[in-house]
Amino acid sequence: MNDSYQIPDFDPTGSAYPPNPSPPYGQSLQVQVGNALSPTASASPPQMQPVVLTDAIEGLPSRSMVAEGMLFTGNAQLRGPCSIAGVVEGNLTQAQGSEATVVVTETGRVKGDITAVKISVMGQTDGILDAGQGEVSLHDTARVQGIIRYGRIQVNGADLNATLERALPPGQL
Repeated sequence: MNDSYQIPDFDPTGSAYPPNPSPPYGQSLQVQVGNALSPTASASPPQMQPVVLTDAIEGLPSRSMVAEGMLFTGNAQLRGPCSIAGVVEGNLTQAQGSEATVVVTETGRVKGDITAVKISVMGQTDGILDAGQGEVSLHDTARVQGIIRYGRIQVNGADLNATLERALPPGQL
């Protein structure tokens, strides 16, 4: 049995086409099967460095998205529209001074609380949906468990197992 694999036409410099002439393009790299790192490489895998993102244009809301097939674990503060087509395990909270809109698509799932001025659910949620004086829309494909706080609500045949709490305008009882 061959315990190594040869990768033909490997450019060890990683340069883009046209290839760097030194070392010569077209040489082969031999990799031992079962060894992910070469003997000269560090014993630990490379670590990603944190990245700080800022809004491109000051004052405009930033858009957020968890795409289908993605899993996001943790809490997020939203400064604008947010679309969930993947899975979120954690809380999505509207940042202070912002007005966020959260859409959970048909493929989206959120296990945690969502706080936003407008919440639209077509997928699954398990937690508190808190729109305060805002609006909650539950579509026919939605499966919702937990508590829903709303100023206005629209339910279109959703699978609903939740406590509804209407948020009254200030000064009304």
